Amino acid sequence: MRIAIISPNIYPCSSGGVEIFNYYLVKELAARGHKIWVFTWLNHDWKNDNIINVKLSKRLLLLVTPSITFHILLILKKLKQEIDVIHVPYTSNTHLVYPLNLAKKFYNIPYVVSIHGGGMYKWKPKIIHKLFFDNASDIIAVSEIIKNEYEKRTRRKIKIILPLIPFSESKFLKNDLKNKYRFNSNDMIILTLGTIKKIKGSDVLLDAFFNLGKEYIKAKNLKLLYVGDGIMRNELEKKINQQCFNEYVKFLGEIPYEKVPEIYKLADIYVIPSLFEGTPKSLLEAMFNGLPSIGSDTNGINNVIADKSNGLLFKVADKIDLSLKLKKIIDNESLRDTLGKNALNFSREKYKFEKTVAEFIEIYKSISKKNKIST
Repeated sequence: MRIAIISPNIYPCSSGGVEIFNYYLVKELAARGHKIWVFTWLNHDWKNDNIINVKLSKRLLLLVTPSITFHILLILKKLKQEIDVIHVPYTSNTHLVYPLNLAKKFYNIPYVVSIHGGGMYKWKPKIIHKLFFDNASDIIAVSEIIKNEYEKRTRRKIKIILPLIPFSESKFLKNDLKNKYRFNSNDMIILTLGTIKKIKGSDVLLDAFFNLGKEYIKAKNLKLLYVGDGIMRNELEKKINQQCFNEYVKFLGEIPYEKVPEIYKLADIYVIPSLFEGTPKSLLEAMFNGLPSIGSDTNGINNVIADKSNGLLFKVADKIDLSLKLKKIIDNESLRDTLGKNALNFSREKYKFEKTVAEFIEIYKSISKKNKIST
């Protein structure tokens, strides 16, 4: 297969879930012998002859939309006889709808849309986004809630393919990692990993941690660790300073994905307090690493965490309920062990990167075959 994957932001220049997924999908497709063009703003040496990095420019024109549209159309004009199918990752109101609508009209290259959520905001402008989905040869969603929402919008059948990546475990000892990241050996580390912003519930977790109280936090040697960055970080840091909690909360910032297994090995409890999720890879990876997890009772999380079986659920955006669930899991070592073991078994049995890649290849081949027959 000859596949173009359009991902202006891609790991390692961006560490979001979509960008990391696209990175590993590209590498695995190429490893299986498929030829891949990666349309990206990143200059990257993929170290694989099957991958061609197509550098997009942000600076030809003043605005992102006309710039990216111009470049993608210019490149696709040259490659239209070589590409079998285009893979388009979609989040709410992406700029990519413009070049893909025009590419379909002028070059008739088929494309598949993979919807990753992004808040599922209303289409703006509606007519352009509707045309984009009407023109798609196939549509994929990463979760049931996204599938249901976009089937209503598009009036088309949509498949679900989970956006999995190849998880791994750190080989370092836990105490060595605590020393490396400047924690004490007896610290119990509560971890959250991802972009620090409102929809991720970053402030809800901090307020729940405050609600535990300093006396309890000191007695239990608790530390709250944020890994990632985002627009709410400064706001949270100010609240931490005001509450004099600086010694109990740490921000690690963004780290290379290759270091992420160390962070899961370092931690004792994982919390995902999001207001909404598609399929949260951070949660699946925490479970893969045997961490007992607490998640908000929202779509995308509550179909992964079975409450009191492989994790605990709390009411969405409810800092009091979250603090109660934190206490429950902190105070009960046996519960932590049981939830962690159940999470590990659940994750490794159900979620496999190889299955995700095989499902995408099947769709690419089907689209290419149909396009050749029709032309």
